[in-house]
Amino acid sequence: IRYGIGENLHGVSEILAFRKARPAAGLARDLDRTVITTFGHDFATASTLFRRDGAQGKVGRQMQTWVRMPDGWRVVAAHVSVIDEPL
Repeated sequence: IRYGIGENLHGVSEILAFRKARPAAGLARDLDRTVITTFGHDFATASTLFRRDGAQGKVGRQMQTWVRMPDGWRVVAAHVSVIDEPL
């Protein structure tokens, strides 16, 4: 699952189609207050704030749930949202 700024994606097919269709330009961002929390050796969450030069006055929030699978670490759920920068 990937809940994005303007999309709700369920399953690998929807997520891959979204990534192929979105432009590659303008995705650079500055991360802030990133927190990685582990639960044992095979499960973790990553939370961060982000800002983009082209989105003055806005702050993004992203959370990912990671699980170690036999073939490596995979994101199994994600949320991305943008709000007005708190004062």
